[in-house]
Amino acid sequence: MIADDEALLMRHLVRLVRERHQVVDEQLAQVVDIDPAEVWKRVDAEPGDVGDVLDAAERVATVDGDVNDREQGILTELQERCRRD
Repeated sequence: MIADDEALLMRHLVRLVRERHQVVDEQLAQVVDIDPAEVWKRVDAEPGDVGDVLDAAERVATVDGDVNDREQGILTELQERCRRD
């Protein structure tokens, strides 16, 4: 279950992704259960600098308090995937 603050932040992030990366994703906009494999596929397919995605994810992780181990693991994986050589 997603908290109200997290849902609001997710909607805000969807708006930013739409504006900055011209990505329109109604599935994401509906704030539904997300398939992690699909998310990683989309992150990997995004061209160019995606540092803003990592910044946003770090902010999202702290919405409900300190970053827990699960969230930190996801942030670490995202950081690895966002590195563009």
